[in-house]
Amino acid sequence: MSGGGKSRGGLVWATILTALLLGFAPWVPVPAARAAPRPPARPAPRPQQVPVLKPPYDFQTLLTRAEEIFKENNYREALIFYYEALSASPPGSVRGKIHFRIGECLEATRRFEFAEYHYKQALLTDLPENLSSRVALKLKHLPGLAQHEEAMRLFKRAMASYKRRDIRGSLDDYLRSLQLEPALMGQDESGLIDDAIQYLTFLSEDKTREPSRLLKLATFLELRGDTEKAVETLKQILIIYPNSEESGEAEEKLAFYTQKRTSYVEFKRPHDGLAELTPPEDAVLHEATLEFRDPGVQSKELGEFAYTFRAFNEQPNVPDHRFEMFTMTLGKGADQKEYQYRAEEGIAEKQVSYEEGNLLYQVEFQTVNLTTAYVQDIYGEGMRAAPLFAGIQVKVTISRK
Repeated sequence: MSGGGKSRGGLVWATILTALLLGFAPWVPVPAARAAPRPPARPAPRPQQVPVLKPPYDFQTLLTRAEEIFKENNYREALIFYYEALSASPPGSVRGKIHFRIGECLEATRRFEFAEYHYKQALLTDLPENLSSRVALKLKHLPGLAQHEEAMRLFKRAMASYKRRDIRGSLDDYLRSLQLEPALMGQDESGLIDDAIQYLTFLSEDKTREPSRLLKLATFLELRGDTEKAVETLKQILIIYPNSEESGEAEEKLAFYTQKRTSYVEFKRPHDGLAELTPPEDAVLHEATLEFRDPGVQSKELGEFAYTFRAFNEQPNVPDHRFEMFTMTLGKGADQKEYQYRAEEGIAEKQVSYEEGNLLYQVEFQTVNLTTAYVQDIYGEGMRAAPLFAGIQVKVTISRK
């Protein structure tokens, strides 16, 4: 037994030595490894409180910065800080003041509808009396500013279309802009009215659009002061298209011209060559023809006689080449007499006579042209259609009785 054991041990060592010499790793049986012990479980971490993030600026810093930018007239950037200050502001009158500032910024950037909202929000708070009166005044004038802005937008778009020779595309914008702000007519030196009349005169439309064409043509003739042609065009609408939507407006315009507002056009008599050879009568002291197409004054004073004719307006924003009132003063000193005519009433009498001592003043209205325009009401009730004088021509004759 001992000899066999020795022989087996020698064999194992011989095998290991041979493997080392040949470069092989000998296989040696390894006893089974024991399982490693698990580390003890750690206790769960306690929940930590999340820190509350604060805005980069507090309320007072935001408001101060907003006021600084506002004073620099940088209204768009000031709006950002005012809105942030509004969201962080405490309840009270300070919120109303911020609403007021936001309204001013929006008004300056021509965002009138949003400005109106913030002005109204400011009035709902406890504002000081002086500031609340300012807010009320701004709310009163905001519609006019918005109307002016819209009128300018339409007017510029009409002028841009006209420069491209797109007359058709400029007609509606132009008429609407004058309806919103009649004074824009005085800024128009482009010749659009004359070209529009020529375009509408030769334009061919179908039956559905023909009444609209005639009504626009009559309106542009009114703007140019061609009252007689405008009346003829309006009559065509009533005769040919009595059931159209435009016939109602045409009927209203015709009623305006027929109710003691008839335009007087001097009758053109045949030329009388004999009158050129006949010397004037000594009884006539003075004779003149005066024409008014714009507001102004024409007067004369010579020895025995004197007169003054005046065309003027009582309210602003009346279009150029138009006037509301026409007065004439005949005579001198305490015996002079004044006659006054308003466009709303028209001039019913064609001839006026006045006696002063041994003098006879005779005034003949040779031409009285009227038109309509949209004018801002003096009582603040918005735009209204108002009759205006477009041109008056009178003949003055002064003679001895």
